[in-house]
Amino acid sequence: MNEQVVRIRAIDPLLFRDGRPFGADIGSLLAQTLPLPYPSTLAGFVRTFAGNRWGVDWADEASVQRVLNIHVRGPLLMRNDKHVFRAPADAVVWEQGEKKQVGLTSLRPQPVQPGEGSNLPPGILPLLPQKYIEGKPSEGYDLWTWDTLSQWLADPTGDATSSPEKIGWLEVEERVHVAIEDDKGTSKEELLFTVQFLSFERYRWEGQAQREQWALLVRVTADEPVSLQGVGLLGGEKRLAAVEAVDNSRWLGCPPELGQALRGASRIRLFLATPAIFSGGWKPGWLDANLTGSPPFAPNLKLQLVSAAVRRHEAVSGWDYREDHRCPKAVRWLAPAGSVYFFQVLEGEPELLATEAWLQSVCDDLQDQRDGYGLALWGIW
Repeated sequence: MNEQVVRIRAIDPLLFRDGRPFGADIGSLLAQTLPLPYPSTLAGFVRTFAGNRWGVDWADEASVQRVLNIHVRGPLLMRNDKHVFRAPADAVVWEQGEKKQVGLTSLRPQPVQPGEGSNLPPGILPLLPQKYIEGKPSEGYDLWTWDTLSQWLADPTGDATSSPEKIGWLEVEERVHVAIEDDKGTSKEELLFTVQFLSFERYRWEGQAQREQWALLVRVTADEPVSLQGVGLLGGEKRLAAVEAVDNSRWLGCPPELGQALRGASRIRLFLATPAIFSGGWKPGWLDANLTGSPPFAPNLKLQLVSAAVRRHEAVSGWDYREDHRCPKAVRWLAPAGSVYFFQVLEGEPELLATEAWLQSVCDDLQDQRDGYGLALWGIW
């Protein structure tokens, strides 16, 4: 088995189009980008890169399956060479006072008292903030550094975690284009259109000048050796990205203090580092009707779902470029990255999650696991 960690750096600004219409009709003249690419986009990019290196015949079913078997975990987002994740959905951040001091509290499952009720699915407890919040949650804390997130996962109440740093999303550039008449070389009437691109490099000039560089990290496992080094086309509009192998130690392992916290824990949290596709929609398909089950890669551990903080679902689709059946892919719904699931441990040793199931997929389908959906980090509550 050949395993390597690969860093992907954008050479050009990149476009990862969402599902909104883009065409010549009024109201659809803007191609909008997602804030980050979905795992299957990166998996397709890496597999195409590897397949071309192997000289794969893309019209041959067996050859295509050989490439689809490449396991691509990720992407993990890197900012100035440090890991950054979506903010956990069980955290509430707000700013208060003239100095805008940052406050942080956690959402935790609360039993329903007599006379109370909710419209949650049966067996799921509501989540309530552990501190009184004056005002509304603040915006701009959508991305957390790994230092803050690892503290949060090891902190059962959230009280001992330092306030997160305000990190902006990747900058979006908008460029206006015009369609050209092929025979005349002049612009076509009424065909101005706009395309958004993600910029993976940003300069901040407020106060002290700062440079931000972003990259994507994936872990690739293949049955055969492959050299993942060079330049390829990533996203829409045929934009360039550089691929380079980095030391495997760049892939995150579970911190010792978090592994120690998981040892013998009776209540654990699942944090989605990448979006997940579950057969049960927002809920993992490996849970039965009683909300109990064992996650993939930890079959000796039996868990019961108690509650969940899941943001609004996202849609993923795209085009299948296999030469034997080029067609649009069916739309599927994702549980977004940053979603948090609360479990009670029924059987087994949860310390296994720090080794066997760390940054492994919790999706139900094998191909979704190979595509990097549903990578899990684990914590306690």
